[in-house]
Amino acid sequence: MREEARACFDRWAEEYDRCFLHRYIRKVQERIAREMNPGEDAFILDVGCGTGGGLRAIRSRVKRGLLAGLDLSPKMIGVAEKKFSGQEGIDLRVGDAESLPWPNSFFHEALSTFTLHHCPHPDRAVAEMARVLKPGSRLFLADLILPWFFRRPLKCILQLVEGARLEVQTLDSLKQLFRTASLEPAPPQRLAPFVFLLIGTKRSLAAEEKGTAVD
Repeated sequence: MREEARACFDRWAEEYDRCFLHRYIRKVQERIAREMNPGEDAFILDVGCGTGGGLRAIRSRVKRGLLAGLDLSPKMIGVAEKKFSGQEGIDLRVGDAESLPWPNSFFHEALSTFTLHHCPHPDRAVAEMARVLKPGSRLFLADLILPWFFRRPLKCILQLVEGARLEVQTLDSLKQLFRTASLEPAPPQRLAPFVFLLIGTKRSLAAEEKGTAVD
């Protein structure tokens, strides 16, 4: 599944920014950037950053912090590196969402757009995103969400379109992934048919011990 996703996005890399799908994803990323509204010194991570669209949407807000991006596809990262060539405060890496190469409690905010359904172990990916967030920080995750009675036929169609196997969540399963990773989910936001944004706040140790969420 991981290798299929890498091959799929390596094929798309050079044309990705010009395709209809990217234009829609960019709108979602711009919405996340507005809602996130990070400070100028913030450390922000984009998991599954592709060609860097999400980080570019945030760039005007983060002027002295760090913008980090990780993607499974070397060719996607290659395109992103060209966009940010010569800019300071950029950290782009090829890697796996299920094993992030940053320390615990490193980032102020994180986002991930249409990436989780490519992860063989989505629980590990969400747990890793939570691990690298500071307590009280938020994960903004937008993805395909299919009700159980549509999952099988729509999943088959999507796999044919993308040329890679997918693991698509329901709203209930995604919220459970967040809670298991110590992320308290806010009410989900419906962005389009079968597309939702879920924002989770990382609990502090004290809140975790009390079984409550961070205010």
